[in-house]
Order: sequence, then structure tokens, then C-alpha cells
Amino acid sequence: MNFMTLIKYLEFLKKECLRYYYDNKVNENELQLFNLEIKRFKKLLENSNLDKSTKEIVNKLNFEFSPLIKNKEQNIIISILGNIWSNQKQKEENLSNRLKNISDQIEHTIIELKMHT
Repeated sequence: MNFMTLIKYLEFLKKECLRYYYDNKVNENELQLFNLEIKRFKKLLENSNLDKSTKEIVNKLNFEFSPLIKNKEQNIIISILGNIWSNQKQKEENLSNRLKNISDQIEHTIIELKMHT
């Protein structure tokens, strides 16, 4: 992976985040495909000949979705209270916001990379 490929790949990931964000609905398959794409990207980055400082800038990106996952006890309580719909709506909204946040982070990283070179 060279520098231009890195920028194009980051642009692609940013567009994917925005696409999911604007759809306002992400199913499990889409999320898994996106996570696989991120893993592929990280592996290509790791194996690339890009300089260490460029890799460090990119590795600051946080692609984690784990804070969005509710714990089991909370889901059981919500189910008992019959509030499943609002829980799902809240989860979708949180995921959508997280995707927008990732997109913004990628945009800032691209700018930082371009300034770095």
C-alpha cells in the first residue's frame, strides 16, 4: 500500500460510514462486513511500506463499536418492561451516531496525513 492508496482506502471507509449513517439502519450483516473491511485495511496498513509516523497517525483511528453493546442484564430488564422497541431504536441511533463519529475521525486523519507529507 502506498500513500495514495491509503488515502483512497480511508475515503472509501469514510463513505461507507456515511452511507450507513444516512441509511439510518444497519443490520448485523452490514456491520460484520464493515468490521471485516476494517480488519483487512488494518492488515494491509501493517504490512505496508509506509513510514512509521504515517502508520501511527492512522492507528489512532478508533473503529470500535463495543461501547454500543448493552449488557445482558440490562436487556433482560428492558424485555421484562416491554420496552424492546425503544431499546432497539436507541441502539440504532447510537450506532448511527458512532458511524458518523468514525467518518469525522477519518476525515481529520486524512487531513492530518496530507499535512504530514
